[in-house]
Amino acid sequence: MIFNKYFNAFIYFVSLLVIVSCSTDNTTDPDDPEFDTPEVGITLNINNTFQTISHFGASGGFQDQWVGKWPEASKNEVAKLLFSTETDSQGTPQGIGLSLWRTIIGDGAAVQVNSGFRSASWFRETECYLNESGTYDWTKQEGEQWFLSKARDYGVSKFTAWATTPPYFMTKNGYTFSTSDVSTFNCPESNYEPYAKFLANVVKHYESEGYNFETVCAFNETQYEWNAVVGEASQSGTRATNSEVAAVTRIMDSEFTAQGVNAKIMIPEAAQLKYLFEGSQNTTNQVNDFFNSSSSNYIGDLVNLSSNIAGHSYFSNGSTSESLRQRKSLRTTLASYGLNYWQTEYSLLGATYQQGRDLSTLNEMDYALWLSRIIHTDLAFGDASGWSFWTALNQSTFGDHPFRFNLILYTPNTNSPSHTDGTFEDNKLLWALGNFSRFVRPGMIRFEVNDPDYNDNASVENFMISGYKDTTSNEIVLVCINNTDDNRAISFENYKTDFEVAGDTFDSYTTSALNNLKKSSVAFDAISIPSKSIVTLKARIK
Repeated sequence: MIFNKYFNAFIYFVSLLVIVSCSTDNTTDPDDPEFDTPEVGITLNINNTFQTISHFGASGGFQDQWVGKWPEASKNEVAKLLFSTETDSQGTPQGIGLSLWRTIIGDGAAVQVNSGFRSASWFRETECYLNESGTYDWTKQEGEQWFLSKARDYGVSKFTAWATTPPYFMTKNGYTFSTSDVSTFNCPESNYEPYAKFLANVVKHYESEGYNFETVCAFNETQYEWNAVVGEASQSGTRATNSEVAAVTRIMDSEFTAQGVNAKIMIPEAAQLKYLFEGSQNTTNQVNDFFNSSSSNYIGDLVNLSSNIAGHSYFSNGSTSESLRQRKSLRTTLASYGLNYWQTEYSLLGATYQQGRDLSTLNEMDYALWLSRIIHTDLAFGDASGWSFWTALNQSTFGDHPFRFNLILYTPNTNSPSHTDGTFEDNKLLWALGNFSRFVRPGMIRFEVNDPDYNDNASVENFMISGYKDTTSNEIVLVCINNTDDNRAISFENYKTDFEVAGDTFDSYTTSALNNLKKSSVAFDAISIPSKSIVTLKARIK
C-alpha cells in the first residue's frame, strides 16, 4: 500500500509538470507566428510570355469631325489629353499617349437633302470624299483629317479606318441605314466593285499623305439589322451575311493589289465576341466561316487580308464566368488559325456595369474600374494585342452617359452642325485607359503573373494584375486594379530570385477618385494598392 501511495504521488507530480510545461510552451499556441501559414507573394514569370502588344487606341467615331473644326486653342487641348506622352513638373502624365487612332470613312449622309436621320442625330451624319458625280473632294472630312494629323504630330504611328456602310448613292435604298425592304447588305451586287474601289482610293490617298494605315474594315457589326423608319434614323449601318462579306472582300483584295495599297483588309468586325467563334446564323461563327478552307466563304488565302480579327466587347460580360468563357474560347479559336485578336470598340453599353447596384450609389471611379476590368479581361484571358475605346468624344449628358460613352465630354456652343466652338472635360474613363495606354507601349510583350490569393473569376471581381515587358529597354510594367474596399499590400515571391529592378524601386501612377495617373515612387517591398484604384507600376530590370 505504501508503494502505491508513493507511486500515485509520483504520477500526480509528473502530470503537474506536463500541464505546467504545456501551458507555458508557446510553440503550441495557435497564435504563435511559428505556426502561421507563410505569406505567399505574387510571382512574376517574366520569361513565360504571351501576346505582343500592338496598340491602345480610340475611335474618333462621328464626333471628331466637329471638334476637329473648332478653334486651335480648344481642339489642341483635346488632342493633348488623347495623344500626349509629356509629363508635368512632378512627372504626372498630361495625356494618355494613345498609340493608334481609328477614323471613319464617311458615307455622305451629311450632304443629302433628306438623309433620313432624325434632326437630333445631326452629329452622326458624315461627309464623303466621293461625290455622287464620281469625283473626289479631299477637303471633306476636315475635322477627321485634323485629328489624324494631330495624332501623327504627337507620335502616333498606327491608324485604322472603317466604314459602316457604302456611300448613300451606292446603297439599295438610297440611305446609309437599312429600311424594312432591305434585309441584308444594303448594296446591290453591281456596286460591290465601286464600293471596293472607293475604299481602296481613300486608303491610298491617306497613304500618299504619309499615314501608316494598318487596316481598313468595310463592314461593322453586320449581325445587326440597322433598320430605321426614314426620318427616324439615329446611326448609319447595314446588316450583311458572311457570304456577302466574303464576296466584297475578294473584290477588295484584287483592288488593293491593283492600286498597291499597303493597308490590310480586316474582316470581320463583330458586334459581340461570341459572333466570332460560335453560332449557326449566316452572320455568326465568322472566324471559322472565313478562315476554314473547307468553307464556301473561305477568304483566308487572300494576300491583302489582315491576320488581326476585330470584335467588340459590348454585351460580352453578362457574368464573370461568361466573360471569361468568351475570351478563352475566342483565344483558342484564333490560335487554331494563327490569328490575333483586336478589341476595336467598347464603352459601357447595357446595364452589366451596374453590377446590380442602384445608379445613385455609383461614383465616377466605379465606371473607370469597370472599364479597366474589361480591358484586363480582354488582355489577360482573350490575348488581345490591340484595344480601342468607343468613342474618344461624345456629347450626351443624359443620365450617367458622361461617365460611360466618352473619354472626353464635349459641349458645342450651339446644338447644330453649324456650331463653331465648345467646351470639353475629361472623365475617369480617360485616365483608366491611360493606366494601360500611356505605359504599355507597342512592341511590349505580356508575361505571366500569378496571384495566389485569387483564382481567375475571383481576380476579375476583386484584384487584377497583368505584366508587360520591353525586351529592348528591359522595362517592365504592371497594371494593378483594386476593386475591393481595402488597400492591398503586395509582395513579389520571386524578387531577388528571378528578377530585381533598378534601385529596388518602382515608379507608380495612380488613378483614383482624387488622382489621375499621379506619379510617385515606391520601394519594391513597400507597395500598397489603394482601394478602388488603378495603379501602374513601372521599373527597369537590372
